[in-house]
Amino acid sequence: MEIRSEAGGTASSRFLPKNVLAQLVVTAARLTCVGLVAIGVSGAVAFGLGSAFGRSFVAGDPPGVTYSKARCADYFEYAPGSRTCEQAATAHHFGETVDYRLVAGVPGLLGLAGLLLVRRRAPAARGALPEGFEATIGATVFGAAALLLLGSSLAQIAGGQRAGAGSFLSGGIVALGPAGVYSLSLYRTLLRRSG
Repeated sequence: MEIRSEAGGTASSRFLPKNVLAQLVVTAARLTCVGLVAIGVSGAVAFGLGSAFGRSFVAGDPPGVTYSKARCADYFEYAPGSRTCEQAATAHHFGETVDYRLVAGVPGLLGLAGLLLVRRRAPAARGALPEGFEATIGATVFGAAALLLLGSSLAQIAGGQRAGAGSFLSGGIVALGPAGVYSLSLYRTLLRRSG
């Protein structure tokens, strides 16, 4: 691959410049961390939806699901106060949905804090990628996730199956946040470039 310098000369290289690679890595890490934080926040939203509309709305199994005796015994160990196997299964699934998501948010927050330190100590890595690069990816990824999750949830509710719909709904609601922030950033970038 031939890379032409600004001075008009050429240089042969098979790799991207180090500053471009560094910023690509930082950008990918930041998007990943934002995604993990969004998952953590969706755990809190799922908990709220479960409190408002019942745990089955978030973590209930669809109609027709049956449980073996051994599996029911496992569920009752996790939720001993439940009266039926279905209630115990829902309580177990609800706990997993909320807890696992909340736990995923912790490394996301730590990662964002670490990236903030890196940004302060290595400002030279900025500006290597085109303006609006991260915003374009973020708006696309989180926007698509929001559409997919909200669409799945609404389709499920419209079809008369409320059990478990809140799991998708909580994720879709939260995905709208970063999608909106990245979209606004991209919009402002485009305005600046067209001005």
